[in-house]
Amino acid sequence: MYKATDREQLLNKIVKFMQGSSAFEGLLQIGSCAVSFADIYSDIDVMAGCYDADGVKTAARQLQQFFTDLGACHLENRAWTSTALGLSVYFEDGLSPDISFLLTSELPIRSLQYKVVFAKTENFTDTVKLKAQKFAEYSQHYGVDDSIHYRFINELRYVEIAILREQFVFADIALGNARQLLLSVETVAEGKKLHQFKEYNSLSKPFLQLLEQTYPKSRTAEDMQTAKENLLNMYLEAVKDSEYLTFDDGLLKLLGCFE
Repeated sequence: MYKATDREQLLNKIVKFMQGSSAFEGLLQIGSCAVSFADIYSDIDVMAGCYDADGVKTAARQLQQFFTDLGACHLENRAWTSTALGLSVYFEDGLSPDISFLLTSELPIRSLQYKVVFAKTENFTDTVKLKAQKFAEYSQHYGVDDSIHYRFINELRYVEIAILREQFVFADIALGNARQLLLSVETVAEGKKLHQFKEYNSLSKPFLQLLEQTYPKSRTAEDMQTAKENLLNMYLEAVKDSEYLTFDDGLLKLLGCFE
C-alpha cells in the first residue's frame, strides 16, 4: 500500500512531465484531489488541455511511455472521441492516476471541484473560467429529468420477472440499478451537484436509514419483493414534492402484470 507522500511525489512527477511537454497547454486537478485528498484511498485525477488534435495524439504516446518507464503494471486506454482521450494507470502499490487529455476547447468542466495546476497560455485560463461559470449557472437538478422515471420503473419490472424465474442474482442487479436511480433523484433533491457525487453518507440520515431496507436480507422471493416495494415507496416519496419532476402514475401499470 502506498503512502500519502508516494501519491504526492507521483503527482509532482506528472505535473513536471506535462509542463515540459509541448503537447500540453494546461492542467487541472479535479475531484477530491483538487481541494485536498479525501483520504489515503483517493486517486489522482487530472485533466489536461492540448493545443490541437496532433497534440492529443502526441500526449497519448508520451503518457504511455512516461508511465511505462515509471513501472506501471497496467495501462487502460480510453477514448470518448478522436480528440478526447484518457488513460487509467495502475501501480502494484495501489496508486492509480486517472488522466484525461483533450483539446482545451473541449474541456468538460462538470464539477466545481477543480484547480488549475498550470496554464501555459491565457487561452487555457480563460477557457476554464468560462466553462466553470457556465457549469455554475446550471440548475441544481441538471442530469435528472422525467425520463428517469421510466428507467426506474423498468428496473423494478426486471426485478419482478427475475423473481418469478427465481433468477435472484439478476433480481439483485436490477435492484441495485433502481437504487442508483433513487440516489440520483435524492442527491439533486437535497441540492447537491450530481456529477461525480460520491459522498452518499452526507445525504439525510432518515433517507439513509430507509435506504437500508431496500437491500434484501437474503436472496429469496419474499425478501426481494419486500426490497422492491420499499424502493418504489422511497422513490415515489422522493419525487412527490419535487418542483422539477412530474411522475406519470400510468408507469405504475408496468408493475404487477405477471402476478
